Amino acid sequence: MKKLKVYCFILCMILILLGGIGANMIFEVPKTSKLASGDNNLRCLDYKPTASIDVSEPLHIGVWNIYKQRLDGWKHELLTLSQKASLILLQEAQSSSNLSDFVAVHGWHSNQAFAFAMNGKITGVMTLSDLVPQRVCAYTIIEPYLRLPKSALYSEFLLSNGRILTVINIHSINFTFGIEEYLEQLRALIEAVKVLQGPLIIAGDFNTWSELRLQTIKTELNTIGLQEASFSPDIRLKFFGLPLDHVFYRELILERASSKETESSDHNMIVATFSFNNK
Repeated sequence: MKKLKVYCFILCMILILLGGIGANMIFEVPKTSKLASGDNNLRCLDYKPTASIDVSEPLHIGVWNIYKQRLDGWKHELLTLSQKASLILLQEAQSSSNLSDFVAVHGWHSNQAFAFAMNGKITGVMTLSDLVPQRVCAYTIIEPYLRLPKSALYSEFLLSNGRILTVINIHSINFTFGIEEYLEQLRALIEAVKVLQGPLIIAGDFNTWSELRLQTIKTELNTIGLQEASFSPDIRLKFFGLPLDHVFYRELILERASSKETESSDHNMIVATFSFNNK
């Protein structure tokens, strides 16, 4: 019965999504993973940061599926979030002039993965930061049925103690009947960080709408020492009673994490505050 419910959910979501795609939509799907900025075929970018994250201060992060900025009020919500968070991980960001101008006006550094473009507007995860990262890389994988990629963004930030904070912003595959492709996406990211030492955050929209997906995520990330943040209050978006958005971390001290209701997206946003273990 549970499997039937999951299959019906997937079918309904596909039909809803297809119903919202007009006949005049023109899609561009890159052949390989790449960033939305820089050289057209660049998967990774290296920077020379002039500042580092101060490990004596708390680290505030925000995570939000912004629903391609389709709903009113997203600018206000994003600005409010940025007043405290120095790292913002967005999923389903669409590179409209509204978002690009908004980011530029407020002086954030931004990187985006090029998942796909619809009528020239790129969609993919986007990471906003107060400081310039040391390195960023894009990861994409094709949804088995919709044939549109989901994306992840790998970022390295220099810390004031000389170490590196690695941050992965992920939007997981949604429409599958099994977990083969779902697991493939996750393991590619685990492979990228498994030899790294130091603090690590993996957060975003994991589309964990089944117990199997949720347990898979927890088990796989536990192999590289990550634990899951608990939220209070916890009003994250849920399907079948399971939250879709998560924050996993290691070698950081979680001070607090909460979720916030918003009408500016189909997902509520989540925020977390960490301190650094400097022993």
